[in-house]
Amino acid sequence: MDFLWVVVAYLVGSLTFGQIAGVIKGFNLADRDTPGASGTFRQLGARWGVAVALADVLKGVLVAYLSQFGQEPWSVVLMGVAVVAGHNWPIFFGFRGGGGIAPTLGFFGFLYPTITFIAAAIGLGVAGLYWQLYWKRHRQSWYPFPVGALVGYIYALIAFWPTGIGFWAFLGVSGVVALRGLRMVRNGR
Repeated sequence: MDFLWVVVAYLVGSLTFGQIAGVIKGFNLADRDTPGASGTFRQLGARWGVAVALADVLKGVLVAYLSQFGQEPWSVVLMGVAVVAGHNWPIFFGFRGGGGIAPTLGFFGFLYPTITFIAAAIGLGVAGLYWQLYWKRHRQSWYPFPVGALVGYIYALIAFWPTGIGFWAFLGVSGVVALRGLRMVRNGR
């Protein structure tokens, strides 16, 4: 039964709301940008970007809730990895998805709200400083949200260490996000 929950997590993750927003607006967002919240923000504006971010966070929350029905502790780890992998490589949209930050926030925000809130605050703070001090003058460099997320993820890995299963889940999700991030950098996105 736990394997079925992991498949459900991947399928929920594959509901890439940036791609859905692009379809509503009449184009394939993945042809123009990364179809997560950041790419939606860049291509469709703040309202669409925020809506997509919230929807992507909520799918992480849904999978975290469903992870409570797993029989084995490892199902939490695999369901976290699956929802983010589905977001990054969605079966419904030709395996062209977002970066995985929003579903990560939803998944871990539901299971570990304090650690996740602090990590998100650190990440947003770093992104804001990076934007103010560097990115405004060097727009060809990395976008501020991934830079902030990197710092937030590093903090979270350290903070999750004492949680046991939470650490392993976050480590797995971080690996999926890092893999996608490296591909995005290589492809110039």
